Amino acid sequence: MTGSQKTRLIVVRGPSGSGKSTVARALRRRMGRGTALVEQDYLRRILMWEKDTPGAANIGLIDGVARHALDVGYSVVLEGILAADHYGSMLTALIGDHVGTTVCAYLDVPFDETLRRHATRPQAADFTPEQMAGWFEADDRLGVAGEIVIGQESTTEQTVESLLAAQRGTSAARRLP
Repeated sequence: MTGSQKTRLIVVRGPSGSGKSTVARALRRRMGRGTALVEQDYLRRILMWEKDTPGAANIGLIDGVARHALDVGYSVVLEGILAADHYGSMLTALIGDHVGTTVCAYLDVPFDETLRRHATRPQAADFTPEQMAGWFEADDRLGVAGEIVIGQESTTEQTVESLLAAQRGTSAARRLP
């Protein structure tokens, strides 16, 4: 088991350019001090300088960082593409082991929209549409109980409000626009 009844774990997943980082950072601001932001891109691409492959070292690192933060009393917002075929086992174990409230969200944004959004980001030159196409997996849900699917029409604020409400237990899992 990991965490406590007081800790919150919010997992935000989705394709590159879907808005995960924006949502995760807004969630952390709203949740306040005592909330750790665990970013897949930072741990995999920056810290480990590793390609995203099955069984890669970053998977255990992400798990360990999230569990450590939960075990010392922090709530955690975990965000990333976190493709189910590479990260699914780790994520389902983490979710299953967490003692406190857990919310798992998948940002369901079509590829064309992720390309449009990516073009407006500061890191637009860091990778190409062709690379993004290689990472894109439509409807890559984990399939865990209560997983919230959020559509492309949901604004950052709507998404954050929905996830905060879900972690308070005041809204049922549902598909947002």
